[in-house]
Amino acid sequence: MKTPEEYFVENVNLPSEEKQAGNYTDAEKAFMDKYVGIGGAAALDNMQRVDPRGDAALPGFGSSPVDDFGGEGSSADFEEKLMEEDEIQLVSFVVGDREYGLPIMVIQEVVKKIPVTLLPAAPRFMQGIINLRGRVTPVLDLRHLLDDGMGVQDKFVVICRHKGLQIGLAISAVRTMYRADKKDMVWGVESEIGVSSDFLLGLYKNGEKLVSVLSVDRLVEQILKNEGEGNA
Repeated sequence: MKTPEEYFVENVNLPSEEKQAGNYTDAEKAFMDKYVGIGGAAALDNMQRVDPRGDAALPGFGSSPVDDFGGEGSSADFEEKLMEEDEIQLVSFVVGDREYGLPIMVIQEVVKKIPVTLLPAAPRFMQGIINLRGRVTPVLDLRHLLDDGMGVQDKFVVICRHKGLQIGLAISAVRTMYRADKKDMVWGVESEIGVSSDFLLGLYKNGEKLVSVLSVDRLVEQILKNEGEGNA
């Protein structure tokens, strides 16, 4: 049986080049305007760039170029297309006492936990920001976003890119890899789960176990939403 790392390296690749300073997507600009303020782009350009392909990389997780949709990440209709797939590969991890999963296609890489730059205006669920090869990369604390803030210390960051914004999801460990059949996926679970369903795309039923599948789309919307709006 293959390890999660072996499955991962077969399906996920790292970008081969850093982004040039000053060339930001609309989503990156919106993030900097909201959380960094005037001079945000310059502040990021002056921040130390991180390239985890060295000591910070998680062994076995990614290598060589990736098609990043021109810097935008996964396409806008990615989740609609995902629901039509006969089989979905999920990378799973634990937050609090619940197991969560992400479609492997949205994951760019998994790296060891990286020190972040704090943002005074950031909400509690955002640990801070890193300059990952020139990309604006907020790091989210899933324990505060999905659970009660308790749990094992974060050791890794799952890097995803969607709709022009690259985000990092802090986790304690990668648990396993699933190949989920379409018949075992349940979509539209908001009424069944509770508050954390705001960020769920669906559920994977693996025997008696339920794995909550996160929506990167909704996480990005939560980060960029206007003040006073409800959860995305």
